[in-house]
Amino acid sequence: MRMKHWFWKKMSSFIQKVHRYVNYKYMKVDNARLANNYSHKEVSDTYKLKARDISEYRQYWAPLDTHCNVCHVKNVALFTGSFDKRVVPSDVYFGIIEPLLNNRKYSLAFEDKCRIDWINGVEHVPLIFVRNIHGVYYQNDGSTIEGSQIDLDGIFKDIDSVVVKKSIEVHGGKGVEIFEKTNGELQNQINKKLSIEYLEEKYEKDFLIQERLVQHDYYKLFNPSSLNTFRIVTYRSVNDNVIHILYSYLRIGAPNMLIDNVSSGGVFVCLNQDGSFAENGMTKKSEIKKQAGTQAPFKELGKAFKIEEIWEYAKYVASYHYNCRLLGLDIALDDKGSIRLIETNTSDIGMEGQQYLLGPLFHKFTDEVIDFCHDQIKLSNKYHTYGS
Repeated sequence: MRMKHWFWKKMSSFIQKVHRYVNYKYMKVDNARLANNYSHKEVSDTYKLKARDISEYRQYWAPLDTHCNVCHVKNVALFTGSFDKRVVPSDVYFGIIEPLLNNRKYSLAFEDKCRIDWINGVEHVPLIFVRNIHGVYYQNDGSTIEGSQIDLDGIFKDIDSVVVKKSIEVHGGKGVEIFEKTNGELQNQINKKLSIEYLEEKYEKDFLIQERLVQHDYYKLFNPSSLNTFRIVTYRSVNDNVIHILYSYLRIGAPNMLIDNVSSGGVFVCLNQDGSFAENGMTKKSEIKKQAGTQAPFKELGKAFKIEEIWEYAKYVASYHYNCRLLGLDIALDDKGSIRLIETNTSDIGMEGQQYLLGPLFHKFTDEVIDFCHDQIKLSNKYHTYGS
């Protein structure tokens, strides 16, 4: 059984890596490549791992994987100038930790963007105008409607811009389009008119048309063309079920880009535990950025505007996602200063860049996560979980 678990863990890790390389193009994890992206001026007090460090690291993670990948701990040492055995290996995270903390038999359903307001309430969710779930169109009251009966011209008569996106099975901003009114018609960047026919041709099913938010002036200064969103990662402790904020970072779109994703040329900058901005942001190419847009340098900004309210809301959302101990919540602040929930992520939440800038993903909770996952593996061995 343990060999079977090991096989599926390796397969899961491999599939995750291929999936993210092909679809998301996340930053490279190869230590030599990352080292080449940084000058010695940008990485001060570079620490090169010693043989005893690697031995200690693998011994620490041995309860979950005796031969875990060491590239991340090498990178963290490179960027932070110190060794920390709690840095999570990506193969262990994607292959063991995330699947054991989040029950995938249930959790993936909560990622459905078409149901985000039905699950979380309408107060904080941008208005959904049209939703297609598994090929069926639903109105906001849950009743069905034929696609031929949807009058987009009437719905958007007084609306100048909307967001269209795939509702399931995608991350990293893939499939997101902005339609803006031109000559009385909502058109995308390649001048395609918004229509049911266009959406069905492109997406086939599982998509939505949603309100396009106007962001708060404070966050607009980072980049005015994109909606700059926070990724807030919550963790429900396996010891006492108390919900904690693991880490937070602001995604800032590239100049003139409509989306804020790092994979589209943007920057992410992490927040320290007190809510202040870290000194450095990072791009997909692992380039360090000290500031963005017309805002002051990150290290001079102090606490992110309304971050404590955002954290409290994130904890509230996490409180009723009972099948998930880890959530990646995408949250923005609109022009009225209201918190808006953009997406709920229960899988492929990510962990690489945050560790490079801030250190271990689970920080003080790392030991309890390892113990919990190790016990879950032993339990699966004993009771042959799910009939395997």
